[in-house]
Amino acid sequence: MINYIALLLLLVSSSKGQVKNFAEEDFETLKAKIKAESEDSLKLQIAYLSLNKAKYRFDTLHMADAYYFLAKLNSSNQLAYADSIINITKNKKYIRHPASSYLLKGNVDYELGNYKSALDFYLEASKYAKENGNESLFWVTKFNIGLLKNNIDEKEEAQTIFINYSKFLEQNKKEYKSSKNYSKVLFAIADSFIQSKQLDSAGKYIDIGIKQTLKNNDLSSYSNFVGTSGVHHFFLEKYYIAIDSLKKGKRLIQKYQKVKTRIATCDYYIARSYASTGEIEKSIVHFKKVDSILMQTKDVIPQLMDTYDYLIDYYKSKKNHEKQIECIRKQIKLDSIGNKDRVYLGKNIYKKFDTYELISEKNILTKQLEKHKFLDQTKIVILIIVFITLLFLFFYSIRRNYIHKRRFQDLFNQYQNKNFLSIDQVVVVPKKVNIDISDQVVTQILEQLHNFESSNRFSKEQYTLNSLAKELNTNSAYLSKIINAYKNVNFSTYINDLRIDFTVDQLIKNKSLRCFTIEAIAEEVGFKNRQSFSAAFYKKKGVYPSSFIKSLQNEK
Repeated sequence: MINYIALLLLLVSSSKGQVKNFAEEDFETLKAKIKAESEDSLKLQIAYLSLNKAKYRFDTLHMADAYYFLAKLNSSNQLAYADSIINITKNKKYIRHPASSYLLKGNVDYELGNYKSALDFYLEASKYAKENGNESLFWVTKFNIGLLKNNIDEKEEAQTIFINYSKFLEQNKKEYKSSKNYSKVLFAIADSFIQSKQLDSAGKYIDIGIKQTLKNNDLSSYSNFVGTSGVHHFFLEKYYIAIDSLKKGKRLIQKYQKVKTRIATCDYYIARSYASTGEIEKSIVHFKKVDSILMQTKDVIPQLMDTYDYLIDYYKSKKNHEKQIECIRKQIKLDSIGNKDRVYLGKNIYKKFDTYELISEKNILTKQLEKHKFLDQTKIVILIIVFITLLFLFFYSIRRNYIHKRRFQDLFNQYQNKNFLSIDQVVVVPKKVNIDISDQVVTQILEQLHNFESSNRFSKEQYTLNSLAKELNTNSAYLSKIINAYKNVNFSTYINDLRIDFTVDQLIKNKSLRCFTIEAIAEEVGFKNRQSFSAAFYKKKGVYPSSFIKSLQNEK
């Protein structure tokens, strides 16, 4: 709401209450002539004519006055006109100039969101207004600085400015205090206190404002205070009182002001109140009204913009992708609106969605909507794929069980035929390759290996090539070559194979061993962990130890 107070007070006449000299009368005369025309083109002609006359007379004050009205009438060139005023009046002591031009430039930057630059211009305007004795313009500028500070969350400083301005008006009733200006200042104070959640202070100024506006029969301003009273009650969590005040304020605003953004503000807090009481459908009715007004006015009001968040969440809960997309498009559309609207979007919407994210979400929802049209076909395809996958897994499981059962039966039959362990027989075969070791040494080492295999020591100790070679009174090079040549494996696999054969033998003979965990069995036969044991078992026997044990337990 504060932004709209700003628009009403940005360029308040700076000459009220002053003793008018000839120049001031000329300014007022020019102002009256321009105001009397209904066509913008005629207004501009009057201002240009005044400028040309002033240039002809080398009259800088009247040139500045003409530039001032041209700036107000031609927004596309207002900064250039403002600069012209500053250039010709900067070293003058005119009561209105160049303070009015710095104020104008500050207002432009304020609306563009260039707050730092706006503040600098406002400070310049304030300085010149003070130096040149224009108290009214000085306080209007200060008020705008307060609006700026309020907008960037420096609310304490803003409130100090607003309160001091109200005191200035109270102390200068005859010269400056119009009922409307004073009401607007009170409204700014109340609104700022509401925003900063200083609800007691806000209530105090709302009460003063209501009394002031009723006393002066200022029903237009009174409607604002009634609506703001509803907002105040909303933050006090007195939702039904808030709804009552907001509806009353809305009716008064519709009658005396017809300001759509103020109406939208009432609808917004009515919607929020209903949402807080759990009456979601009622809240959505009023959020839709806010949306309708925003789309008409194209104004981006900070406290109203999350209307679309509520609507998006609502339509998301209803799985209405079309409406979700529509609301996101509206947010994007408002983002494209320039100047003061972009200020708000930079501070608020981008905290939740930047433009890229909004467009991305819109695209995602659009794709979901397109996919929804082919949902039946997609479901059929998915069901077919799932069926084929399950069928494959079923046959794969049957085949895997068959293979495991066959491998188990082979192992079990080997044991029954007393041909289970290869370590029970030792056959010395001719060397496959020349390993440069004498036959006598080969035979001796093979016999020692046979004794080693028969002793089952491999299951009790952790052997390395060097430690076994030392135990067999040979060297590691000889031992490695003989194992590779006659056992057809490397040393590590040789030890693991012995342990796996030993494990199978023990599991068949010893039923109690089958009750052990895989981890315990692995440790019992010399492996360091379950993983290495299971991998070695599967590599050697083609089944996992857990499957082998299960098959043994099922064997009658």
